[in-house]
Amino acid sequence: MQAAVILAAGSSSRMGFPKQLAEVKDKALLQSIVDKVNINFDNSSVVLGSESEIISEKIEFKNSNILVNENWSEGITSSIRTALFFYQNQKEINDIIFFLGDQPEVEIEVIHALKEDGHEGDKVLIPQYRYKLGFPILIPRMFWPKLELITEDDDIDEEKSVFQDFDLVDFFISSEIEIKKLNFNFLEPIDYDEEKDF
Repeated sequence: MQAAVILAAGSSSRMGFPKQLAEVKDKALLQSIVDKVNINFDNSSVVLGSESEIISEKIEFKNSNILVNENWSEGITSSIRTALFFYQNQKEINDIIFFLGDQPEVEIEVIHALKEDGHEGDKVLIPQYRYKLGFPILIPRMFWPKLELITEDDDIDEEKSVFQDFDLVDFFISSEIEIKKLNFNFLEPIDYDEEKDF
């Protein structure tokens, strides 16, 4: 069984208000991706962090679990660990498909391809949009321990998180983990904002 996780814990400091609530096509960014995920997955979660109470009041999460990452300021890896901790003892979950909270225009074709690939749990699946890799990313259970081991470097300057520029795609490409690229001809889903802080 597969679970979907939407990473939406970032602070969006440059915008002055939670990016998750920014409206595109008359709907909040986060609401758009929550709606899409709920249609396609029986088991899903949303990882919140900054302004979690405000966001929780304005978004209809439907069947998705709300996970609050208290360490959201560390960056995206802390949100990933929050999700992994939640699903670790749910043995029926074999794969997690990670979505970004600021990419609501993920094509249904991509979601279906990830869900129906038949990868047998031995590869990380990453969509490729015209030669560029992106989200959502499917991570089988056997690779979760690799992500759990990513920790903050104690020697780093406290004012700058080691996770500030962490990119999940780059992590898998540079690791020894075998990945499989799923090719699509349409354009890459566009971020609402270039700040990757989820």
